Amino acid sequence: MKRIYFNNSSGAYPLAPEVIEAITQSLQNPPQISGRDAAGCSDSLEQCRKNIATILGVNACQTVLTSGATYGLNAALLGLGLKQDDLVVTTVMEHNSVLRPLAYLEDLCDIKVEYVPLSTAGLDLDVYDRLLEKKPRLVVLTHASNVVGRINPVRLLFKKAKSVSAATLLDASQTVGRIPVKPDELHADMVVFSGHKGLRGPLGTGVLYVSPETEIKSVFTGGTGIKSDLRLQPKEMPIRLESGTPNTPAFAGLNAAVSYYMENMDDIATKEKAIAEKLVSGLMSIPNVRVLDEDPCERLPVISFVIDGMDVETAGFALSESFGIECRTGLHCAPLMHKALGITSNGSVRLSPSYVNTPEEIDYAIEAVKSIVGGISQ
Repeated sequence: MKRIYFNNSSGAYPLAPEVIEAITQSLQNPPQISGRDAAGCSDSLEQCRKNIATILGVNACQTVLTSGATYGLNAALLGLGLKQDDLVVTTVMEHNSVLRPLAYLEDLCDIKVEYVPLSTAGLDLDVYDRLLEKKPRLVVLTHASNVVGRINPVRLLFKKAKSVSAATLLDASQTVGRIPVKPDELHADMVVFSGHKGLRGPLGTGVLYVSPETEIKSVFTGGTGIKSDLRLQPKEMPIRLESGTPNTPAFAGLNAAVSYYMENMDDIATKEKAIAEKLVSGLMSIPNVRVLDEDPCERLPVISFVIDGMDVETAGFALSESFGIECRTGLHCAPLMHKALGITSNGSVRLSPSYVNTPEEIDYAIEAVKSIVGGISQ
């Protein structure tokens, strides 16, 4: 049976062209670790940083290479120096990589966290405006939900946040590599994303962008290979936030993925928009299938649903074993989003195709769900 991969929100497959080749070549050569024994900025680590800075429209020295979005979000949230009674405004759409560091800071420092709820499937903008009246220290938003694919109006929301002098942190894990993400245009002081999702790079890679006006303290300290006489971590960016030996082969692969995206970004965005529309409309046409966000909003091809009368684990197993469709079931690390959508059991079935999937594969997935639903009624 042919396997069809519809779990790109967790990790993209297949990887972008030349990623594996770039990793292999890096592993076959002597290690080159930027800032230590590599000359200048010619190595793959610095080239990766430059290319990422190009797609973000930022300065390369403000671009920190990390082991993933979780690392970057922790580095940002823990490094901002939040203290007792500081207010952080976030949303029920957030991933646990935001929710858990904030919960940790609630227990550690007695910060206060307020959550913007949903109005239908989108954020309640009236509640958001009222929370801004409390003058939060920080606003944290996901660019797009990893449950329903809805793209949030970040530019508007962050512009309002800046008007009350709040710092802004964007989780762009679902959007970078799929749609343009420009921190300056979005009024984002910090942007975090992983390399293994939209960019189709290797696992264990990520990026934290920090604007020149925003100071993040070092949470992790250690070897840097430069200024080794200093007692504390060097203050210069990005080395201030890059302790330890980097995964150079993985970043060589990420650089190849970013290069591919730079050459094909318009085509990628067009294809993914069409895929999202086709999949949503097809699933919505099936009786007894509830798509968790039916609004024809700006969205990614990330669609979650439940089937009346069927456990989500059973539905996911049927899609995999009977139809060869690789999907994901559960809460998708977004428990508050499911609760806000009225899903109180064990989550939803999520289909997250990408531009590499064909229209025929989308049709096949829709027909597979129809067959599963039809089997219940027989």
